[in-house]
Amino acid sequence: MWNLSSRAHRLNHFPADGSVCYVKRDDELGCGISGSKLRKYASLLPFLLEQKIRHLIIIAGPQSNNLLAVLQLAREFQFKVTAFLIQPWKLELQGNYKLSRLFLEEHEVVWVARHEWSQVNKLAYSYLSTLSEQGFVLHEGASVPEAMEGSLTLAADIILNESALGVTFEHLFIDAGTGFSAAALINGLARLEHQAKIHVLLLADNEGLFRSKLNQWIGSIPTNFCCFYPTTAKAFGSVNQTIKNEVKRLAKEEGILADPIYAAKLFHESRKRISSEQLIGNILIIHSGGTLTVSAFNYV
Repeated sequence: MWNLSSRAHRLNHFPADGSVCYVKRDDELGCGISGSKLRKYASLLPFLLEQKIRHLIIIAGPQSNNLLAVLQLAREFQFKVTAFLIQPWKLELQGNYKLSRLFLEEHEVVWVARHEWSQVNKLAYSYLSTLSEQGFVLHEGASVPEAMEGSLTLAADIILNESALGVTFEHLFIDAGTGFSAAALINGLARLEHQAKIHVLLLADNEGLFRSKLNQWIGSIPTNFCCFYPTTAKAFGSVNQTIKNEVKRLAKEEGILADPIYAAKLFHESRKRISSEQLIGNILIIHSGGTLTVSAFNYV
């Protein structure tokens, strides 16, 4: 349905003392739908169509990359939608939410108070039971089993990148919101018996929760990864001047647009970890998209 092969190329200004750093450009797989989401829907969308799903119940935040992605597909394939969105501290029509509202009417939104968010899955499934048509509850980040097959294509695509570049990657860096794409990468490379160490930047969960999710999603906990946390703008969704400076640095030094919520944090923290851990060999940083978020912030 989509082209799921993205290029990898060398970075200009990353640590070079014993290491060679590359970036995987999954951000180039799509515009309105970012790379990691495109991979998920490559298997999830055919499932929804095969099961004759008519109504999508979407669980998300207003600024969610996945909300914006699935709304585009919902309109194209004529699904009805109901979006269960977490009530923000201050609702502003900007960023992804501004774009999502092009596809979403107010009566299709159910705002869930922050203190009730832990019960959002229960609320969504309760709503599903009232429908007279086939419905599907889409968990945050499209982190559902039916998306795993598509997400596994990332690992296979990295093997193609290695072949094209004539290198083998010793270290890979990936960010984790819900953690589903990171889990798929861990799963995929373990299946392929690839020897790279995967460094997972945990932006939302702690390591214990990520390991629990990993076991739930793939049925095991491989040993080919390690977890680390942001050292600045530590709260999920938070942005400070350090991260904004990283956005500007990537643009000027690498010609890369990186959103400050996910990608810029990953590049910033990867740069630091490569130096502090004295990592050597070929290193790949996975840019998974979300570029439309960039315009919501002021970088001056």
